[in-house]
Amino acid sequence: MKKNILLLINGFGVEQADSVSVYSKELMPNMDMLTTTGIFGSIPSNELDYKSGYRKFSIGISDALTYSIVNNDISNDGYKKSEMLNYIYNDLNQFNSKLHIICYYDNDTTLYQLSTFLKDMITKTNSKIFIHLILTQQKIDNYKSVEKAINAINYEFGNNTKIGIVSGSNNMNNSLAAKDFIKMLVAETGEKWKDLAKKMEVLYSTKTIPCDVRTFSLNTGFALSNNDSILFFNYESIDATQYTKELIAQKYAQLDLSTIKFYSLFQVKCDNVKVPFLYNYGVSSTYALGSLKSINAKCLVMDKKDRLGYINHYMTGLRNNMDPDLKYMPTDNGFIYNADVLINTISSAPQELIIVNYDITDCKTLEEIKDKLAKIDVVIGKVYEYAMANDGGLFITSLYGMEKDVLNSRHEVCKVNFSARVPVVIVDKLLSKVNYTFTESTLYDLSNTIFWNLNKSFKNSGIIKKKSSLMSIFYKKPKGGK
Repeated sequence: MKKNILLLINGFGVEQADSVSVYSKELMPNMDMLTTTGIFGSIPSNELDYKSGYRKFSIGISDALTYSIVNNDISNDGYKKSEMLNYIYNDLNQFNSKLHIICYYDNDTTLYQLSTFLKDMITKTNSKIFIHLILTQQKIDNYKSVEKAINAINYEFGNNTKIGIVSGSNNMNNSLAAKDFIKMLVAETGEKWKDLAKKMEVLYSTKTIPCDVRTFSLNTGFALSNNDSILFFNYESIDATQYTKELIAQKYAQLDLSTIKFYSLFQVKCDNVKVPFLYNYGVSSTYALGSLKSINAKCLVMDKKDRLGYINHYMTGLRNNMDPDLKYMPTDNGFIYNADVLINTISSAPQELIIVNYDITDCKTLEEIKDKLAKIDVVIGKVYEYAMANDGGLFITSLYGMEKDVLNSRHEVCKVNFSARVPVVIVDKLLSKVNYTFTESTLYDLSNTIFWNLNKSFKNSGIIKKKSSLMSIFYKKPKGGK
């Protein structure tokens, strides 16, 4: 079985109308050459991060399966009979304590499901309920839905249910930011806002994406007290270790932490506190590793160490088990930017599919983006030569684009908008653009194309199709022609 290489330039995409000019033939001559000689096109991409990108690539779905699990439970009123939830209500009523819901807010579906739970909660307890919103969105335009969600909760559920704290999801695993969150939760000390519209306006004007928002509060009276309960309203496998670690270490108030109970919607990782959960994660019957196994192929993924866990989660169909057919290689030392070292690694790897992850989303300036793309382009040229010399296949794309403001060389703010679509280049001696054409499809279709190119027994050719014989006539060279 021949070797296929997938180079992912994550964050890179087709430039939109409002984007400063980044890509050029001079910046990426090898990429430009391959768009001409290989099969080239673009696919839509609404993904904005690794998690959603790998979920779409591996499983083909946009929303997490956890949303479907909760929706199914809501449709048959199963959540109303939950032993865990009823235990929480009894505990709150017994101690006249507060419920803190730490809600990882994604979209309107989150709001709908949270609202449904709240309507049942306020009928079963007179306790105060505070919603602490953890914003996960990565686009500035999402503040419209955030403001809508906050207003809905603050004004539709009475005085006993209010928004307490708002914070970005990137804060929860950062020790300093998590400490600020806990200080606010315990002592109500920190940035306070009463005018929500004004705060949203400030965040929008400063180009702060929701997942990076510094912790602030909108109401008072939410301070954590003895016998309170904390419910993580989560849809992903979050790590609550840093959060609980900072809570245990806090010195802002005399709390008996043994009286504070923790719960979650779906299982969370927490090394220092036991957290019972309401639902088990769903698994997918169709996923990348399963497809590879069906054609007896193995995969090697190269990426930064802290991303390998959730890449494994999506590549194995939302399972957390490690599989010998799927290996990982950390790239934190930057070896993937050294073409010779990378090619030696690819050449010696026993796996048939090699996925190499690059990332330009952490660049702060336009020149930094261009510099990184130029370095990646050098690697593209060398990997292309290797693939052709060894009758392999080369695929180049991105799991997601990006939209952000950066500084140019004159220290002026400019927008880089690679959102909406990402480029796709396919190069293989047996996949001539004379015989094959690019079809409008998705990131999931691209993964199927790779599997099909590894082994034609895989039935789904995905993103490309063979041209009709009539169409091929127009591409035939005349006798003696060049």
